[in-house]
Amino acid sequence: MRRLNLLLLALATVLLVWLLWEIGWASLARHLRQVGWGWPILLLPYGVVSCLETLAWEFLLITKSARSRLVLLFWLRLGGEALNQLTPTASLGGEPYKVVRLQAAGLSFDEATASVVIHKALKVLSLLLYIVLGLLATPLLLPEASAHLTALSLAAAALGLGILAFIVVAGQDPCLRILRLLERVEMCPGFLKEKEEELSRLDARLASFYRSYPGKSLLAFLLLFLAWICHGVEVYLIFFLLGHPIGWGEALCLDALTMIFTSLGFFIPAALGFQEGGNILLALGFHLGAPLGAAFSILRRVREAFWMGLGLMVAAWK
Repeated sequence: MRRLNLLLLALATVLLVWLLWEIGWASLARHLRQVGWGWPILLLPYGVVSCLETLAWEFLLITKSARSRLVLLFWLRLGGEALNQLTPTASLGGEPYKVVRLQAAGLSFDEATASVVIHKALKVLSLLLYIVLGLLATPLLLPEASAHLTALSLAAAALGLGILAFIVVAGQDPCLRILRLLERVEMCPGFLKEKEEELSRLDARLASFYRSYPGKSLLAFLLLFLAWICHGVEVYLIFFLLGHPIGWGEALCLDALTMIFTSLGFFIPAALGFQEGGNILLALGFHLGAPLGAAFSILRRVREAFWMGLGLMVAAWK
C-alpha cells in the first residue's frame, strides 16, 4: 500500500507540474506578485481553525482527571495533522501519535483513543454538512455554475456514504470484531490479543458516547463546523490579496466544493495534484480563470507548508 501511495504521489506531481506549465509560469508570477507582503495574513484563518478544533477535542475528554490543557492539545493536534497530511497513510498517520502523546500525559488508552476517533468522526461529519450546504448554495449564488454540479454531487454522495458507514461501524464493536477476524484467519499479533480488555472498553466508550454526552457531541460538532467556515474566510482573503475579490458566499461555496477534491485525494500525501486540479477546474467553473485558480492553489499550499512545518517540529520535539 505504501508503494502504491508513493507511485500515485509521483504521478500526481508530474500532473501538477504539467498543469502549471500549461497555465504559464509568467502568468502565475504576475498574480503572485500582486499579493506582495500581505501573504502572512493568510496564516491567520488556519490558526483560528486550529483553536476551534482543539477546543472541540477538549470537550471530548470527559473525566476531570483526563482533561488536558488546551495548549497541549493544540500542539498535539498540529503535530498529528502534519503527520496525517505528509505520510502515505490515507490521512490517518497522525492519529496514533495523538493517542500515544495523550497517554503520556496521563490519559487511559480507551479514553485517549475514543477522543481521537470521535473527534475524527465529528470532523468528517461536519465536513459533509459544509459540502452539502455549498452544493445547495452554489446554484443560488452562481446559476451559471449549476450545470457543472452533477458530478460533484455524486462525488459528495459517495463521500457521505463512506462517512456515515464509518460512524455506524464505530458503534458496532469494531475493535473486537477485527480482533476476532484476525484470530479466525490466524493472523492476530500477540500484543493485540493482550489488549483485548482495553479494546473492549474502547468499543463500549465509542458505542455509548453520543448517547451519554449529546450536549458535548453537539457542541464539538458545531465548533468543527465553524472551523470549516474559517477555511472559507481564508479563500476570501486569498482572492482579495490576488486583486480579484469575490463575495463571502462565493468564497464559502468555492471552498466547500474544493473540499470534495481534497477529500477524494486522501490516499495521496497532502492530496497533491487532486487539490490543485480541483481548484483549477472550479476556478474555471466560477469564471475566475485557470491562472487565478492556480495562484489560489499555490497560496493555500504556502499556508499549509507553514503550519505543517510547525507541526512536524512539534512532532519531532515530542
